[in-house]
Amino acid sequence: MKAFRGPGALAGLAAATIIGTACGGGAATPTGLTAPCTKAPFQVGLVTDVGKLSDKSFNFDSYNGVLDAQADSSLGVTGRAIESSVESDYPKNIQTFLDQKYCMIVTVGFKLGDATIKAAKANPNVAFAMVDFGDFAELGKVSHPGNLVGLIFKEDQPGFLAGALAGLLTKTNVIGAVAGLETVPPVVNYVKGYENGAKFTNPKIKVLKIYQPESGAKDFNDPDWGKQQAVTFFGQGADIIFGVGGNTGNGARLITSAQKHLRVAVKQAIVNMVKGTWQAGLSIFDITNDGIGLAPYHDFDSKISADVKAKMATILTQLKSGTIKTGV
Repeated sequence: MKAFRGPGALAGLAAATIIGTACGGGAATPTGLTAPCTKAPFQVGLVTDVGKLSDKSFNFDSYNGVLDAQADSSLGVTGRAIESSVESDYPKNIQTFLDQKYCMIVTVGFKLGDATIKAAKANPNVAFAMVDFGDFAELGKVSHPGNLVGLIFKEDQPGFLAGALAGLLTKTNVIGAVAGLETVPPVVNYVKGYENGAKFTNPKIKVLKIYQPESGAKDFNDPDWGKQQAVTFFGQGADIIFGVGGNTGNGARLITSAQKHLRVAVKQAIVNMVKGTWQAGLSIFDITNDGIGLAPYHDFDSKISADVKAKMATILTQLKSGTIKTGV
């Protein structure tokens, strides 16, 4: 059995993961942000989504960006994370950092959007960075605070690459996607990109897909449900599964990793705050600035033919040049 993992994996099954290892920047508007800290230590707090740090992907990789900043002795950063168990924790956890006079607060996930924007407006001298700004990126829909940077990733692109590889590797012409909440745009972008990529390399392919129903504390945090759906798809002939659901999709062996480079994106936002080069607005990460990508083939490297590797290299180049599109 073979599988990919997006922002999650499939428990007990072969899988792959999103791991942040590199990123690029995006256009934004400079502001006159004056953070509450003018010298080291610069305190940076991170508030997770309900998937928590144990998701081994989305929250975990974002927090590694904070830890990387802390490990950089030239910055003078101290970092801490607060894990959210339910959605009602979001504003409370943000407020904890505000009460402790933190210089910067990083919030992880689309669902923290309302709480993040409200807190940023009420605290104009605190820097905020929101991972996966999602629909809030449409600035016409919200009054964008000058102390908030939205980190946006083109999830359809790594999804497309993962799907293209799945289309080339499948023996049954049936593959699956076990995803997190359909109400979260980045998750949907991953799945749509995956489906379109698979059909690009294999027009005969059938893509089975399912989204996790909303369940409060188990949103993106239900590996038993993820495993059950994967087993069901395998029973329907699928031989590759793409897990896109945080801890809901955690699993074992890897073919490859559909990457959003969260780690470096978060660190860069922190560096901008410390160095006084803060930029509010949007910072967009995609294939043209190495903000996303496809990881090495892990334990499957020897099992993937040179022909498939060459085809994937060509697809990546064409996607980067704009010769091919994800269709999302």
